[in-house]
Amino acid sequence: MSLTGVRHTAAEWWQSDLAYRFRRSPIAILAALVGLALLAAAMGADVLAPYDAFDPAAANAADARLPPGTEGLFGDYYLLGTDPQGRDMLSAMLFGLRTSLLVGLASVMAAGVAGVLLGLVAGYFGGILDAIIMRAADVQLSFPAILIALLIDGVTRTVLPAELHQELAVPILVAAIAASFWVQYARTVRGLVLVERGREYVLAARVTGVSTARILLSHILPNTMGPVLVIATINLALAILTESTLSFLGVGLPPTQPSLGSLVRIGNEFVFSGDWWISALPGLLLVLLSLSVNIFGDWLRDALNPKLAT
Repeated sequence: MSLTGVRHTAAEWWQSDLAYRFRRSPIAILAALVGLALLAAAMGADVLAPYDAFDPAAANAADARLPPGTEGLFGDYYLLGTDPQGRDMLSAMLFGLRTSLLVGLASVMAAGVAGVLLGLVAGYFGGILDAIIMRAADVQLSFPAILIALLIDGVTRTVLPAELHQELAVPILVAAIAASFWVQYARTVRGLVLVERGREYVLAARVTGVSTARILLSHILPNTMGPVLVIATINLALAILTESTLSFLGVGLPPTQPSLGSLVRIGNEFVFSGDWWISALPGLLLVLLSLSVNIFGDWLRDALNPKLAT
């Protein structure tokens, strides 16, 4: 698409009803700005962070557990203090934020793709495929998401060697979280497909010999993306919290790869020693991130379906 086409598309969106509702909602604007600022900070961690949180040489044990605004033994200044390993908290939080966001986004995308495809198949073909997929979804809903993620992580730890499991920690964590969230997409899309498959445009496409794959992907799928987008936005906060919970329990990412959950877990051991900043600051950042995403997701749900706001 050319630059002119991009500008034209952006101008059309800016004049749409959704953009108008966005401009009229200060809390949605604030939530979007906070979320974008945190995303920019996470993606620019290599530039913004004073130190490399993944480099063991950057941690100085002599500067361990220094409070915010303290100068280290060798003249290093730590704006947000240091953790028990002597790592700069600001750097660890920026890199941890990036890790949590990447895991959350990747797991939401994986769950969305799997759930949408299963929902399309179940709703369009029905029969035995619909029964199998929906019974699997019912079984999945009977277990909390965190237990499913713990189960997958435990199985992979048993099957894979320790070194290989540590190398594949991020993909395993993404798969574990995605396996917990696909049901919402599948059930929502299935319900929408059951309505859409009887519409005249679908029947006309069948009569003219359009392939089933094209009908599903080009005709029915676009009409299901509104609710899917809302679910994905809300699930992003849940995925980030799930990753943080797993890391807090010590079964998520390895200690050498900081995330907000692992930083809170490390600091939790020193809360009663007076070193509050080690767990409080990553915890506040996690709350701010989750709150901004949730608020924007709630606004998006109401904007796409105004009846829910009444």
